[in-house]
Amino acid sequence: MKFCSDWKYTQWQSVERVANNDLTRVVILVPIVGYLILFNDQIAEIASFQMIAGVEPGAVSPFFVSGLTKMKFVFLGSLFLLLSNLIFRVFRPQVLELAKGDIEFSARVSERYTVHELAKIESQVFSELWKPRLSLFWLVQDKIRAKKAVVSGYKPEVRSKMFADRGDYISFLVREWWTGEMHTFRAARFASLFLGVTGVILLAIPTLDISQAVVRNVFLSLW
Repeated sequence: MKFCSDWKYTQWQSVERVANNDLTRVVILVPIVGYLILFNDQIAEIASFQMIAGVEPGAVSPFFVSGLTKMKFVFLGSLFLLLSNLIFRVFRPQVLELAKGDIEFSARVSERYTVHELAKIESQVFSELWKPRLSLFWLVQDKIRAKKAVVSGYKPEVRSKMFADRGDYISFLVREWWTGEMHTFRAARFASLFLGVTGVILLAIPTLDISQAVVRNVFLSLW
């Protein structure tokens, strides 16, 4: 049996850290930044950042990037993060809202999932289209697990007995399913991750440029 798994940092749980964080939630400023850049000819003077770096009028600029270029980096970076977030929201697996890891999801299953939902998960994992992800589920004493349905018992007392007798099986089963969900829509995952990382880099460039200029000014003033 061949186990198919993408690099951890390209799966949905990792993409979320880039595409759906506090930074991406402020991209509503994109239209405002775009307006300032495109329609206000005086923005370059306002955003020169000379004062914040303590530069005297007529002195050589300590910045590597001009003020207007910094604003363009902010605009493009915010736009990229917005697109990354939109792709993430459209294609992300819904189960990611319930649990951020397979072990956490396994713990929640016994609390929230019905037998009908577990049976549906089991049928998906045992289908011909399913790609095996976790060896801890599929290998039992170095033998491949038979695709035989185990989930049953719709009455509360029967359900409880099933969890008591088949607890490890159910835990490994739902962890296998959760991991499979983190591999869905591969192209969307890579697009969201690429746009998110690029957006962060574009936003970091103006910050680093301003930081180095301020630090240089502080050291020069001390000496």
